[in-house]
Amino acid sequence: MIISVVIFEIFLRYSPFSSGISPVVYDKDIGMWHKKDFSGYLIKECYKNKYTFDEIGRVANSYTYEKNKKDIVLLGDSQIEALMVENSKNIHNSLYKELDDRYNVLNYGLSGTGPSQQYQILKNKVELSNVDTIIHFVFLENDLNDTDPKNFASTNRPKVYMKFEDLDNYKVIKPRAYGIKEKIRDFLGNFELYAYLKKTIYYYKYLFEKQDKNNIKIKKEVFQLQNEEYKWTQLQGSVYQINKLTKKLNIKYKIVIYSTYEFKDNYSLKTERFEKFLTSQSISHINLVPFLKDLSKTQSLSFECDGHWNGDTHEKISSFMIRKMLGNI
Repeated sequence: MIISVVIFEIFLRYSPFSSGISPVVYDKDIGMWHKKDFSGYLIKECYKNKYTFDEIGRVANSYTYEKNKKDIVLLGDSQIEALMVENSKNIHNSLYKELDDRYNVLNYGLSGTGPSQQYQILKNKVELSNVDTIIHFVFLENDLNDTDPKNFASTNRPKVYMKFEDLDNYKVIKPRAYGIKEKIRDFLGNFELYAYLKKTIYYYKYLFEKQDKNNIKIKKEVFQLQNEEYKWTQLQGSVYQINKLTKKLNIKYKIVIYSTYEFKDNYSLKTERFEKFLTSQSISHINLVPFLKDLSKTQSLSFECDGHWNGDTHEKISSFMIRKMLGNI
């Protein structure tokens, strides 16, 4: 059996079916974090891209970090982490060039995270004493769902999250301890086999749910109705606490908003609600959707095989942000 597994692993690694190995390991503060000093490939049918993490576990810079310059920190999920994008075009490296090398621009994006986890990344991973500005990318639908632990799949890595009663009162729920399950997961995460094991679990889970479509649909609709206000409290609470922390440290805090509903259907109620909240808290923000709608008339925004922005979109967003948000920085 061991010989069979070894042969299968070698086959996966050097065949057209390769999909890369896990880029993350267990982290006691966040639940998961990038492997430090690590390079790998993210592979799908429409791209094969080499990514690199530095000694802290950040997405690597394409420039040399200079201590005498202030830092601009980016927070977000997989759209900002962007392991599928050529490193030199990734949004943090594009912003560095747009700012004429006047600041270090550092990418703390992490796939599968929302504002709760991003607040903890800020507190536990970022050297705040040298930060001038934090730019927080909020992808409304994803980030609303990521505030609710009931949405965390049992097969996913553990996550820290914050449970808010209101904007000022919350408790931090730490990720589960580094037990045997996570040790096995970290070990398997060094092999291509891990991705295929996860795909197998997802496949059979999908088949099981497919047999009971109507009940699943009803449950999802009821769940969304019952939890929407809870999700808004968690999202707004996390942003409020980040703003509170940055004010205390005299750091500029800016938010970039994206809503898939607004982009596809001109449905902007969620965006309007969020913008009203940000305005009430005097948090600087821009809505990315109108710009991306115009850009989509002249170029493809995303990779064909998934919804992640391509390198050209990263560069165009960087240029837009300089004009609309960072011109006076």
